[in-house]
Amino acid sequence: MKKILTIVTAILFASASAYAEIRIGFSGAFTGLSTDGTETTKSSGEKNTGTRDEDVVVPSLFLEYSPQGTFAFGLDIVPGEAELGSGTGADDDAESSGANKASAELTSHTTAYVLLPVRDNGFYLKAGVAMATVDTTEVLATGTTYGNQDINGLLVGAGIQRDNSNGLFFRAEASYTDYEDVSITGSVDSDSVSNKVEADVDATAFKIAIGKAF
Repeated sequence: MKKILTIVTAILFASASAYAEIRIGFSGAFTGLSTDGTETTKSSGEKNTGTRDEDVVVPSLFLEYSPQGTFAFGLDIVPGEAELGSGTGADDDAESSGANKASAELTSHTTAYVLLPVRDNGFYLKAGVAMATVDTTEVLATGTTYGNQDINGLLVGAGIQRDNSNGLFFRAEASYTDYEDVSITGSVDSDSVSNKVEADVDATAFKIAIGKAF
């Protein structure tokens, strides 16, 4: 991820000219996260499936470079995390003694994108690559622990921008991000077997942003 960010940052400032424009700002996105998951239990091989939906407000900071003050390359960085879902399972005598508590968070979320204006009416299209880490946090009576996994996703969106003469601008934007599938294998127990969790994560967001162009 660090290598990708370095390359994108270099592109943002590579070909600056007298006509170039730098934009910075912050945003708040009303985001719906949908997670479909399957856990394969270590001893019985039983598969447990479920769907979890979470609605969260996600703040972010963004930086854009526009070579001609039109289309732009950008980075959007989320400083916090968003919970993908959590829950407590019933005691499974075949696997353990006690209930299982599991949850996961989406952290270190960064999006590299291209913003393309449509005509001169303020409308624009947006496409990019999202990079994040799925952090698993669990208290499992089974004794299984899960690690974390870096994932990528493809973002598409559209929005409208309104500019003021002092360089301030405002945006309203809708987007959809399809993340790659997550597959995490739990720690191996004394029987040399382990649980496996697979999940598919999607995000739909409506974002309001304010920024300034220089």
